[in-house]
Amino acid sequence: MTATTRGSPVGSGDTSQSQPPAETPSQPPSPQHQNPVPTSPGDTPSPSPADSQSQGDGVPVPEEEEPPFPHAELAKLDDMINRPRWVVPVLPKGELEVLLETAIELGKKGLDVKSEACQRFFRDGLTISFTKILTDEAVSGWKYEIHRCIISNTHRLIELCVAKLPQDWFPLLELLAIALSPHCKFHLYNGTRSSETAPPGTPLADDELFARPPDARSPKGWLVDLINKFGNLNGFQILHDRLMSCAALNVPIIAALIKYVCFLLV
Repeated sequence: MTATTRGSPVGSGDTSQSQPPAETPSQPPSPQHQNPVPTSPGDTPSPSPADSQSQGDGVPVPEEEEPPFPHAELAKLDDMINRPRWVVPVLPKGELEVLLETAIELGKKGLDVKSEACQRFFRDGLTISFTKILTDEAVSGWKYEIHRCIISNTHRLIELCVAKLPQDWFPLLELLAIALSPHCKFHLYNGTRSSETAPPGTPLADDELFARPPDARSPKGWLVDLINKFGNLNGFQILHDRLMSCAALNVPIIAALIKYVCFLLV
């Protein structure tokens, strides 16, 4: 189940083409000299002359390896989204979901910055994929099942954006503004969907929700659910703290944050 350009059958295109070889992180060189491990507190051995000489020469310390990343899925995603008849693999357990799950895990641990592949995914594959599936004119030609897969992946995008929100990562700020914009093609087309977090007639207090359907005729329920997810993940508090801290704020950062806030106020 994939999102494709209008006129293309779902899953069309030869996805069996050979993919670029997956990149593998290089292995650090193993140290040439190792001191024996002492077996008791009094057994610490003195370094041998060879060890002392090698330490004095400054043996290079192996750099930390890049964290694991699904390189094969990244290569396949790049190939699929850059075809003339592009395909975004939104199917459960598809390439986009696998990459998002890994990026979320690395982002929460602060390890995404140590993975060049993950950074490239943010800049290229992630940005291109969501720009297409949320803003392209072909949105209106996809089946309901495709739209369900898109909204599921967009929830993962929100989780990733919140994890990276304090770091002013511009590609993710742009995607966050698109994903929560009531004017993007995806939300306009799905404006009649009901909300799962704030269904009609639910007796929830205002302080328990961050958004409610604005109109029963056009509830924009999926958008409401995304906003509530952003709030439940503490996104609004992080955004507030970022703006109030004034730390390293410049015009591009302020513009990106204000652009996002303006979409929420519409």
